[in-house]
This record gives sequence, C-alpha cells and structure tokens, in this order.
Amino acid sequence: MATTATLQTIVQALSKVVGEQNVSTDKDVLERFSRDTSLMPPRMPDVVVRVMTREDVMGVLKIAHENRIPAVPRSSGTGTYGTGIPEQGGIIIDLSGMKRIPRVDTRNRWALFEAGVTFGELRDELAKHGMQPLNTLLPRKDKSVVTSILEREPVLTCKTECDEPVRTMEIVWGTGELFRTGAMAVDPMPPEEIPDKTYSDLCSVGGPGVDWWRLMTGTQGTFGVITIMNAKIFHKPLLQKVVLIPFDNLDDLVKPLYTIQHREIGHECFVLNNYNLACIFADNDAEIPELARRLPPFCIVLNLWGGQFFPEERLAYEEKAVNEIAEQYQFAIRQGLPGVPDANIRFENMLTSPWEGDVYWKDRYRGACLELVFESGLDEVPAYWKLFTQLAGEAGMDVKMLGIYIQPRQRCRVCHVEFHIPCDAAETEAQMQTKQFHRYAAEAVMNAGAFFYRPYYDWADMIYSRAGYTHEVIKKIKKILDPHHTLNPGRLGL
Repeated sequence: MATTATLQTIVQALSKVVGEQNVSTDKDVLERFSRDTSLMPPRMPDVVVRVMTREDVMGVLKIAHENRIPAVPRSSGTGTYGTGIPEQGGIIIDLSGMKRIPRVDTRNRWALFEAGVTFGELRDELAKHGMQPLNTLLPRKDKSVVTSILEREPVLTCKTECDEPVRTMEIVWGTGELFRTGAMAVDPMPPEEIPDKTYSDLCSVGGPGVDWWRLMTGTQGTFGVITIMNAKIFHKPLLQKVVLIPFDNLDDLVKPLYTIQHREIGHECFVLNNYNLACIFADNDAEIPELARRLPPFCIVLNLWGGQFFPEERLAYEEKAVNEIAEQYQFAIRQGLPGVPDANIRFENMLTSPWEGDVYWKDRYRGACLELVFESGLDEVPAYWKLFTQLAGEAGMDVKMLGIYIQPRQRCRVCHVEFHIPCDAAETEAQMQTKQFHRYAAEAVMNAGAFFYRPYYDWADMIYSRAGYTHEVIKKIKKILDPHHTLNPGRLGL
C-alpha cells in the first residue's frame, strides 16, 4: 500500500508512460477492480492503469519494480478464483484494452492474440478464416482467452495434440524486462512479422532453455505478464453431429467412455450431470430444480466430427463405431433429452461459443458457485463423487442440486473434474457455511487421492504442505524473475 505522497509521484510517472487518461484513482473505478466474479473478499488497489501495448506494460512494471509497489495483471473482471484481487493494494494493470488479433495461420493452425481478447472476439475473427477456437465449456462471454489458458482450463476436445493449446508467448517480467518463448524468441520484431521475415513459423514451443510457457501456467500472474500469445486453433468441421448418451449411474459410464476415447471417436466430449444440464438448458432460473429432476442423472455429450476432408465418410465411420460400442455396453444413444428435445442442436451451437446469458450458467441457481477442481483417472471419479455427495448430505445440503463436470484429456489418459456447489451470493451466513464445507470437502477429496493441480482458494496451503521441495523451488524462481516481489504478492504462498 503506497503512502499519499508516494502515490502522487507514482501516478505522475505512470501518466507519462500510458497517458493521464489511462491512470485512475477514482473511488468508483478502484471499487470495481477490488472484486471479481469470485466470492473472495474485495481489496482496494491504489491505482488502476489501462495499458494498450507491450511498451505500456514494460513501462508500468519498471515503475512498480523501482518503487517496490505491488502490481496485479488483470485482463477481465471474470476471475473465478480471486487471482485478480490485489492482496496488498498497489497497481492494477488493466489489460482488457489489448484487443489485437494480428495474425491467423490456417496452415499451421494457430492464432496470435493479445491478452484482452475474449472467447467471443476470437471466435468471430477465426470464423472469417474458416477456423474455430479450442473452447472450454461455455466460458464467460467477457473471459480473456489468455487468462483461460494460463488457468489451465481444459479444452472440450480430447485430442492429445490439442490438450496444451499454447505455442509461444511474450512475457514481461516483474522487472519490466521483455522475454519471448519458443520460436517467438528468434527476433525482437513484432511477433506477427516473424513468419514472413525469418525462418520461424512460431510453432516450436520449446526454449530458450526451459519450457517457460509451462512455468507461466497456473501461476496467477506472479512471475510475469503475458501480452500476446499464439495458441492452437482448429478448422471448422464440414459436418458434425452431437449425440447424447444418458446413464443412471456414474460407474456405468466409465468403461463406455474409456472405449469411445481409446477408439478416438468424436472431437468434443464431456460428461455433465442432471443439475448442470438443467443450469445450461433451463429457460429461467426457477425451472432448474424441476428440469434437473426430469433429466438423466449423468450424460456423455459427444460431437461426432466430419472434419475438413471426406466429412461424410468420417462421420459415417464415427456413427458406426459409436453404435458398436452402444451394443457392446448396452446403452442408448439420444439426440434429445426429457424436457430438452433439441438438446443436441443446442449443444452443437454451444461448443465454440461463450455463455451468452447475463447470469453465468454455474451461478444461475443461487447466484454464485464454488468449485472443487482436480485431475483424476476416470475410473476413480465415481468414488470421489460418492464421498463428496456423502459429505454434502451430512452437512445438510441438497445433494440433488450439486454439479459434476468431467472433461477427458488426452483421449481419457486423465480427466479434469469439477464439483459445483451452488452458493447464495447475498446471504453472508449461508455463504460462510458453504465456504466452510467447500474447504472441508476439498481436503477430504484431496486426502482420498485426487490431484488438485490449481493452487487456488485454501487449496494452496493444502497443496504446498504436501509438495515437498516444490514450493522452495518456486520461491527461488520468483526471486530470480521478480526480486522485489512486484507481481501479485500473496499468491502461491509468495
């Protein structure tokens, strides 16, 4: 937290870098940036700086570094985990105005975009080139794509080559120094010019030295600020067909889903329970409980994909394969669902689109949602779900109104798993009780063997207390890259 005299000096210095109109200490602006869409307590920054270029970011971080004032990067206000809320005041670096998508490479299947580009903006630009983004499941419409990738949110396709979307990126360290990863490091010219003026196509992710892009994911803006990134994209399919495979029990879908993935059937594939399906499909929030009651307890959503070449033949092959698996395991293949007869068509339109509603789908039932997010083998998920719902029942919760989302990765080598706990956004006491259960349940599921790979909420302490020397290594890397602990202090236990 800066003193008044120091703050005035810093504001003047920042104004010289980005322009006076892009620096704000207005109370209403500070209040808006003191919170996000999470249920984490708000904390006020001292100043908000809107940046438009990498030079702006470098200049702001040099000032923050020299004056030892915290700086927190923020590309949108849709943070689910409170990572954009300043723990110790200081500067909010608002990246939301960095909207350029300067290059789309359809041959090598990547797009170059800045930190403020949202899923909707990227989708619209790629559509002009016959391409589509690798979407997460119905992201918020103003969610930054760069933020989503850095938070390790999984893409809907299970194809192994799509599991890690990043190719290269441009980073500004906490000292204000510029750094580029992989093939983007060949020249300091603007990244969009590199393929035409050098022998690099920006595809190689490795180096210089270590895989820096791996270091940056999941670090909550504590090591550096990503200004521009190129990430994998895909051709729009010439034909596709969404099919729905309902199950009464979670255990019953394990072998069929493994088989579907091992035979490499479908492009997008995921599992939702009836509560989450109702949150997505209900016409209004009040209908969610009744629709959840009518829908099947669990459902595999599978997009049979004709692709770019020989789409009729490919789609016919995938339909035949799914029918064979259905006969093997005695399950039904549907297009509609009870209460949602056009569910397949609606899902098809959602696969590459953000959530368009004013209230996010996870928040619809009670105004907010807390998540348990971890990785697991698919065969272990039913036991974790049983434990979670048992604990919820003992805590007096309505277990029928809890959500589960399973996202297979790398053809089901592992699964990203989310348990959703609806939470009252307005009632303080009820919210506190839900948060207490959230922590208790997370620790119980972690103790049962689930791998929590995002160090958020109270999970950070749980994770690092079990991580041996890992946290000490993180501290050493932080000291090298950000010696004054300028960037987002308080995160990652730093």
